[in-house]
Amino acid sequence: MAEVVQYHLEQMVGELEDLERRDLFTKPELKAIVKKRTKFEYALRRRRVKCIDYLRYIEYEINVDALRRQRKQRKQQHSAKTTLSDFSITQRIIAIFERAVVRHPEDVQLWLQFVEFIKSRRRMSTGDADEEDDGHSRLLSQVFARAISAHPYESQLWIKAAAHELEVNMNGSAARALLQRALRLISDDKELWIEYFRLELLLVEKIKARRRVLGIDGEKETGDSDEVQATGSEDTEDAGFIDLPQLDEEGGQDLMVEKLTEKALAQLDQKTAASVGNLTEEQRAAMSQQTNAYLQGAVAQIVFEQAIQAISDDLSFRQELIAIAGQFAGAEQLRQRVLDSIGQDFVTDADARAYLCSVHLSTISTESPELIDGLQLAVENFKQALSELDTPEMWAKYVEFLSQWLDASESMKSLQAYFAAQRKRAVAMISESRDVRLNEELVLSCADVIEADGGDVLSWLADATQRFPESADVWHRRMSALVAGNCDGLASGIVSSSRIDNLFTSQALLQAPASRKLWDLWFNWTELWFSRKDVSADKVQARYMSVFARVTQQRTLQALSADPDSLAQVQALVAHLQTRYIDWAWKLPASHQPLSAFGELAHAQFRPDDDDSDMEDSEQCAEPATGNIEALRQAYRNVSRHAFPTPGFYRRCIELETDAKHLAMLHEMACRVDEAESEPWLAYLRFLAESKQLSQASDVFWRATQTIPDAEQPAFEAAYKNMFQ
Repeated sequence: MAEVVQYHLEQMVGELEDLERRDLFTKPELKAIVKKRTKFEYALRRRRVKCIDYLRYIEYEINVDALRRQRKQRKQQHSAKTTLSDFSITQRIIAIFERAVVRHPEDVQLWLQFVEFIKSRRRMSTGDADEEDDGHSRLLSQVFARAISAHPYESQLWIKAAAHELEVNMNGSAARALLQRALRLISDDKELWIEYFRLELLLVEKIKARRRVLGIDGEKETGDSDEVQATGSEDTEDAGFIDLPQLDEEGGQDLMVEKLTEKALAQLDQKTAASVGNLTEEQRAAMSQQTNAYLQGAVAQIVFEQAIQAISDDLSFRQELIAIAGQFAGAEQLRQRVLDSIGQDFVTDADARAYLCSVHLSTISTESPELIDGLQLAVENFKQALSELDTPEMWAKYVEFLSQWLDASESMKSLQAYFAAQRKRAVAMISESRDVRLNEELVLSCADVIEADGGDVLSWLADATQRFPESADVWHRRMSALVAGNCDGLASGIVSSSRIDNLFTSQALLQAPASRKLWDLWFNWTELWFSRKDVSADKVQARYMSVFARVTQQRTLQALSADPDSLAQVQALVAHLQTRYIDWAWKLPASHQPLSAFGELAHAQFRPDDDDSDMEDSEQCAEPATGNIEALRQAYRNVSRHAFPTPGFYRRCIELETDAKHLAMLHEMACRVDEAESEPWLAYLRFLAESKQLSQASDVFWRATQTIPDAEQPAFEAAYKNMFQ
């Protein structure tokens, strides 16, 4: 090991001497650099070297090189002759990357970081720029070839390699070949198809741009000759071409799009030549670009047709293709072809139909006078689509569109009135046929519209909860409206508090017992009445305890079922409600009378309209700076004795408790609740270590080793040892 490290250090001597001779680093700084590099080299010679060890070494060398560049620029040495130190650090970083990818070839991110580093150094080339740039280009091509060979199913590597061929080597044919080979392996990758589609359109755009610059728009070059001009020379030996060998995964089969592309480029140009054979030279020259199939995007259309065969049911994929086609002039027909395919293949998809109704608005500026006509056309398109697809999903998209443009047209009163009228009419039509046009999402959207227009939203929501009795969102929306209306006038609200309480307990929470936001709404309303001094703290506490019993019964039933997700959901709800109860007790004013024990709460019933004589006269305040510790202790005693406390409940109690004796008891209870988890035991041991109870810590550690699974024992023991280091 030492000999190899010494060898690597000896390779740095010339570089260090050059840095000292050019006065870029002092001797103490160079000694510190050598010391740091020695440490890194020894780290890389270990038996088990992690990828992060290489990356730390690379990061250090990059920082050293950045400092060298800054000092060189400050000393105005940028015009001096290139010396060893100008490129030696870059070569060392590349060498470290090489060692890293050899040791960890399975790490895709490491390959990508290697590629990005070479690209960055290529942009920072100094000295003989052409020669250095050529070297980086060749190196990058070699790295791409090795990376793709190691990870042939990583689309990002193929895409970056194709971009390198197109942008650096100016070789569009090689870029096309790489993407075609990638699609042989992963034909269902969206990003590959998108980039291949973009590439073909870009190559056509380059040909058109060259013809415009040279003033030969009318010449009769065929697509093949134009393509060679746009995509670069076929002689790639000196251009850093990515020499990727045949991969075993490719199977030797050609991609269908390759055959169709070659056939199209050959046959369509022959057809073009035949169609103008009897014309004069001037007429033929004037027609050549208009009749050249390649320049009209025939290849891109073939790519699109093959892409939707490979990925046939993805609407977002086709939307991305439309966005790309919209970026290129002359691709209007291709863009329309993609739009037509959406209309044909997604006839019953509400998202697709809504997209087609308003897609033309993406090409109209918000300040254009054509916007009004475009919006009216979109509304007519929606009405036509609704006549063909009368579903709740389609109506929801229509209402969403109208609401969106209603909000966006605040500065145009006439347009805003138009959308408001259209939206009101849409809601009325939905209301007329609720059985076939209504779903949960549309219920909420229409409720917002009715409320904004000043309608009877409570009646609408009452009917909705009958149609969708198990929908937590619909119940939450209805109860929120009732609570808001009641709180505005308190006891004189539009619905009495006892009626609201009855709806919560007898319907809403029974129909949607696992809805956390519905339970939170109920307790928010309960605590609001407590803050108004309409109920006592003991009655609020009695409600919490009754809910714990109710939810615990539900958890028991779920535990007997075969669905682990439902059990986890109920357990999370129990933990949330218990933590909420603790926080409420902690926030009680310090002057408040002590909370009662659970046994004294048996006859306490929650009646918001009662006149509670036992309420304190002091006003309910915000969370005190130091919480009500006595109320907190009574609260967690009630839960510990009469409910099923969760680990999250004990964690919250430990965060709030301050007394060492009570903390020890809470830690002990937390470990009993979750014996197989190491975190409660570690927290208990950390507390004992901080309070210098080492003998008891040893006993707790022994108990932990008896309950924690064997697979987690090494990590637990290592964490325990770190406490005393």
